[in-house]
Amino acid sequence: MENNKFNKFLIITSILSIVILLIGGTFSYFSLSAMSRLNALAVDAGKVKLGLGVSPVYTGYAIIPLKDEYIDIAYNQKCKDDFDRGACLAYGLEVFNFEEATEVEGIIDFHLNGIENLSYMVLDENDNVYVDVTHISVSNSSGLSLGNPFTLEKGTSSGDTSKKFTLLIWLTDNNQIQDETDADKSFSADVTYRTSVGGRLTASVDGKKSSDNENLSIS
Repeated sequence: MENNKFNKFLIITSILSIVILLIGGTFSYFSLSAMSRLNALAVDAGKVKLGLGVSPVYTGYAIIPLKDEYIDIAYNQKCKDDFDRGACLAYGLEVFNFEEATEVEGIIDFHLNGIENLSYMVLDENDNVYVDVTHISVSNSSGLSLGNPFTLEKGTSSGDTSKKFTLLIWLTDNNQIQDETDADKSFSADVTYRTSVGGRLTASVDGKKSSDNENLSIS
């Protein structure tokens, strides 16, 4: 009888232990899920102070050349032309502050894999121009500005503070026919936000050039 009681006790204890582990695992999962919007974290003394989220807005396809003056129209058409071809790529950027107020500055480093005539611009959260059209040259593709430094106010007990941007990237149409050897080239870029006291966060984006030789159509 005593053995049966002991065995039942062990069984109940084991079940409770499994339940506790499952609850702990579920909690960890939701904790990670809640933070999945952050592609990069800055940690100081075990506390997260800043976070950087980079999310795809209009991505996942190759792009063909676009005249710079049509970038606004292309963005309003969800970065597609009239024939549903890729006109640009758009990424949402958000910098979070969890603790003390701090000054933050953004830069971007492009890594060009044979691709030329790449351009970018940055919009603020109201879709106003924050960084105007910027052409990227092979000889000067690193340390490019994502805009003037800005101050992120102190995070509060009820949540973080943040600042949002939209990064647009496209191929500038230089009125030259795209040949076979120039097709399917690619790029990647490292988006970095750094603080005035030396902390920095980096996340990456990428894209490729289409092999479509036709002109892009925007109306």
